[in-house]
Amino acid sequence: MNIRSYNNEEDYWRIRNYLREVFQLNNCLEHSWHVARLDYWRWHMVLNCEVCESIEKVTTIWETEEKQIAAVLHPIGQGEIRLHVHPHFRTPELENEMLLRAEENLFAKTGDGAGILYLPVWIDDVQRQETLAQRGYVKGRGLGHHWRRDLDGPIPDPVQPTGYLIRSMGELGEHPARSWASWRAFHSDEPEENYDGDWSWYQNVQSAPLYRRDLDIVAATMQGDIAAFCTIFYDDTTRSAVCVLVGTAAEHWRRGLGKAVMFEGMRRLKKMGCRRVFATAYDPPAYALYSSVMQSAQVTETWFKEIL
Repeated sequence: MNIRSYNNEEDYWRIRNYLREVFQLNNCLEHSWHVARLDYWRWHMVLNCEVCESIEKVTTIWETEEKQIAAVLHPIGQGEIRLHVHPHFRTPELENEMLLRAEENLFAKTGDGAGILYLPVWIDDVQRQETLAQRGYVKGRGLGHHWRRDLDGPIPDPVQPTGYLIRSMGELGEHPARSWASWRAFHSDEPEENYDGDWSWYQNVQSAPLYRRDLDIVAATMQGDIAAFCTIFYDDTTRSAVCVLVGTAAEHWRRGLGKAVMFEGMRRLKKMGCRRVFATAYDPPAYALYSSVMQSAQVTETWFKEIL
């Protein structure tokens, strides 16, 4: 097995197709990232949130002698890593090698100067849990719920919340309103003066290969304010999708808007031929929403290691 760093743009497109292959080999379950999550990481988390300097400097590829990708390692940011392993090549030895590489290069510094590395692991993935334990990782308290819904069955009839219009995201002139809604959804406990007013980040989201405006659903007031949003990346190669951004501005909470925009997105996905849609929850509000619109979930536990 050959190990090398990410070289150029061609590697990105190879990794995207690799993740599609792995996803399908894993029965269309997210044992490795869905390709939509890779796009979201690159175009939002790296470009907008600046979780790492560049994907070139943090991504490692394992290849067979025939140049087939066997595994990919990269961080999400701040010490959180992802191991994407081809099921035909998965061994404890390979994952040990990947973890060693991460421990040498991808840890984040804590306040006391130590390093920290962590990753989510499926609760039934005994092999990875044993490998991590042998390397000194310990299980933390955080749980992730990875929800999914198959679209072969009926989707609840549309409910038009009173005083709101459910529709596609508008053009560039609506970006400031969309940015403000995101701030109010995810920073509701912060004073308004902390909002920097910069809405240019949304153009990066719209630059992602899987972005399409008809799957960027918003709930808007009659005055044109955006109250809730559900941005979905759909991959027609695997006929599956991920809800990458879902939220409701604080002043519009508890009016059914989150469910309304998600169900509208699912109806549109179904017409396009999508068979399965995913969403991931790490906090109580997201868990409450997704448990009300999705069908089933897999659970991950977070494993940590302090790097001295």
